[in-house]
Amino acid sequence: MNRFELLFSVIRVPVDFILIILAGFLSYQIRISSFAVEARPILYDLSNSWYNAFVLIFALITILILAFSGMYVTKRTRTIVIEFYRILSSVSTTILIIILYYFFYSRDIFSSRFLIISIWVLSITLLLLGRIALHLIQDYITRNYKWGVHKVAIITGNDIAGKLVLDTLNTKAGFSYQIVEIQKELNLKNLRHLIITKQIDEVILADTNLEQEKLIKVNYLCEEYKIDFQYVPNIFDMYTQVEIKNLSGVLLFRVKRTTLEGWGSIYKRIFDIVVSSLAIVVLSPIYILTIIAIKLDSQGPILYKNKRVGVGKKMFNVYKFRSMYQDMCTDETNAASIELEQKLLAEKNTKSGPLYKIKDDPRVTRLGKFIRKTSIDELPQFLNVLEGTMSLVGPRPHQPREVDKYKQHHKKVLTIKPGITGMAQVNGRSDLSFEEEVLYDTFYIENWSIWLDIIILIKTPWAVIAPRKAD
Repeated sequence: MNRFELLFSVIRVPVDFILIILAGFLSYQIRISSFAVEARPILYDLSNSWYNAFVLIFALITILILAFSGMYVTKRTRTIVIEFYRILSSVSTTILIIILYYFFYSRDIFSSRFLIISIWVLSITLLLLGRIALHLIQDYITRNYKWGVHKVAIITGNDIAGKLVLDTLNTKAGFSYQIVEIQKELNLKNLRHLIITKQIDEVILADTNLEQEKLIKVNYLCEEYKIDFQYVPNIFDMYTQVEIKNLSGVLLFRVKRTTLEGWGSIYKRIFDIVVSSLAIVVLSPIYILTIIAIKLDSQGPILYKNKRVGVGKKMFNVYKFRSMYQDMCTDETNAASIELEQKLLAEKNTKSGPLYKIKDDPRVTRLGKFIRKTSIDELPQFLNVLEGTMSLVGPRPHQPREVDKYKQHHKKVLTIKPGITGMAQVNGRSDLSFEEEVLYDTFYIENWSIWLDIIILIKTPWAVIAPRKAD
């Protein structure tokens, strides 16, 4: 997801709202002007309070309808003609709703038909001009400062589709795309190297003759590094979670990783900040008691920081209350702690696959056993949520050593932020095998909604206190 495009998508909402309010203000000023009053005297109540309320409601309804019509999607794939049509239909729909309301419940507004017509015309005009202005500003910044430029690698193949895509990107869409690599034939190893070293954020596959198996591998690679993947479909294409884009007559299919793109990510981020802030305030007594208990129980720092792999394979420190003796805490810079952990894994590991769990871990303090069992050790992760490295709900945070053992399909869990809790945690927690955990996380990624997050958060306390087989 291009952050520059997302920023402009967010900016459009307040800009549109202000422009609609301005249209209402101008309509009112025109109506009360001496010229208009002389031509048609005001014979009805036109108080500021009544009219201000009307304009505010009009603006809010119009914004909602514009949102439902797709005017605030992050990807700018519409022409100005399509935007004009959607603005026209959205504002007209709002006018119709208001007319129907007043027709059935009040007839006062029909004494001011001029205001209805003028706010309709001015809203459409100002919204269209506002969109044109924002597009020009966005294009100017992209062209001159390279913000929002899509760095792309293209696999052209040997057919006409590859040539058409390449020609279009070099001409009509040239300033918004930077072609980093052109491959006649797919080279996955080289493509991975380019993604890492050149920070490519989009791959376009224009080879319609590429085998389905290789196409899926390219998709997996793009999922792994959380970059866009678009491809020219062939007649036997079977993908369902796609977004169709018309690039000067060439159809491109963009694979949708999750509903957590665009506005979904904004809703989730706001939800995370609000809930985690409240949680820190409400749980502050537990924080204080735990800090005191850790200090009394053993020497060492209060917090334990451990390297984890986040979204798009970016590394971050996950915060936990320290539950181990200080000299035994696993630390990549402490060879002795790593050696001890490997020895314990060989003797007491109860999990299979990339994940591990050490039974009766001797490194854990007396207090550590309690705060681990009750998940109190994970409460500092609300700080990770505020920091933006984690979410309230998502896949478990992944250790680099675990990720190194993941198969390709496991890496889908790296496409969104890890969470304090998640679907796997409330459906079996440590009783699940790794493959079962990945299945739950994949379902969550593909079917995310705010309501699903709320349901998982409600279920989490019971999942913490429920008995587990592994215990």
